[in-house]
Parts: sequence; structure tokens; C-alpha cells
Amino acid sequence: MPRRDYIKPPSFPAVKQPRSNFKFRTDQWRKLTKLLPSKLADLSAPPDATLPKKVKTIADRIAQRTEDRINLYLTLSTSLSEASINPANVRSAIRRLRAALKPFISGSVDDETATIVPSDLDAKLEIREQEIARLRLPSAKQRALAMLCQYIAILVREFTSANGATVSEQEILRYVDASLNFANIEHPNIPKRRGRLANLVFPKDMPPQS
Repeated sequence: MPRRDYIKPPSFPAVKQPRSNFKFRTDQWRKLTKLLPSKLADLSAPPDATLPKKVKTIADRIAQRTEDRINLYLTLSTSLSEASINPANVRSAIRRLRAALKPFISGSVDDETATIVPSDLDAKLEIREQEIARLRLPSAKQRALAMLCQYIAILVREFTSANGATVSEQEILRYVDASLNFANIEHPNIPKRRGRLANLVFPKDMPPQS
């Protein structure tokens, strides 16, 4: 039976800076493949001259894709600022915009110029500022980590399904946790914070997987 080797996961933005050169050690690679459904270690990966010679099975292919995505995450994380987007910064930006709009609201400009700005914009900005005051927006690094976790989950599920095997959410969590541990990526780890890791890997708004 032909096996599919194609996945459409959520993508990271393109980067031009040098990529990380992280590699799983041989023992780590072996441990990761053993965390996957055993059937995947018995199935040969489709020939691909661009892949390392150690990629011999479907399980190896998943580990290799995981390694690639971790490298991209590590590259991006060096340029992400924890303070890039947070409630305080967004509210400050709204306040600056509302201050700039005062001449339009107070009638300090001619009518034709005033019509450029929607009459309800200031009211909408005020409402949004109040909404954000009650929100806890994740930082850019937290969002990137969530994307990485969800990518790995989709990777495992799609390869597993395409090759006639099954995998549970708990098995996926263990695989994600081990991958991030081997890469020294700070995350809610198992067993202390399994629930928080599950929320990253399987967010409530993620479409159900067949």
C-alpha cells in the first residue's frame, strides 16, 4: 500500500538569518522513535536522496522532521522579544492612537478632513482597550512554542494515520515532551505540568483530527 509522505502543518514565517544546527544525539533519536507506534519503525521510508542516511524508516522520518522544525524554532526564538506583544504594549499603542485622533474628534480640522476617520473609531478603540485590560495575551515566544508543539502533534498524527497505525494523545504528549527536553527548550514538562503541555499541544480551537 502506498504511503503518504506529505503534511500541511501550520507554517512559521520565513527567516533570512542563519539557522540553528541542532541535532538529536544518536541515543536521543533512538528514544524518540521508540516513543512512536511500533509499526512505524518497521516501515521503510520512501527513498529521498536529500535526507540523511540514518532516515531509514517512517519513525526516522518523523524524528528528522521534528529535528528540522526544532531548528527553525530555535532560529526564530533568538529574534523574538518577550515584550513584542503584551497587554500593556497594545493598550499603550491604542492610547497613542486615540490621542492622535483628538483633533478629528473635537472638530479641530475641517469637515472634509474629519471624514477620513470613521466617526466611531475612537469609541471602538476605547472598548478594545477595556477588553485587552481583561485579557492575558501570550508573548511572541509563547506563541512560537505553541506552534512548535502543535506542528509536532500534527506531524505524528498525519504520518501515523497515513501508514495505517494509531496513536493516542498521551503518546503524542510523551513524544513532544521528549523532543523539547532533548533540545533544551523550556516548556511545561511531564509529569509536573502535563495539563499545561496538553493545552499547548491540543488547544481547544484546534480542529478535531480524524
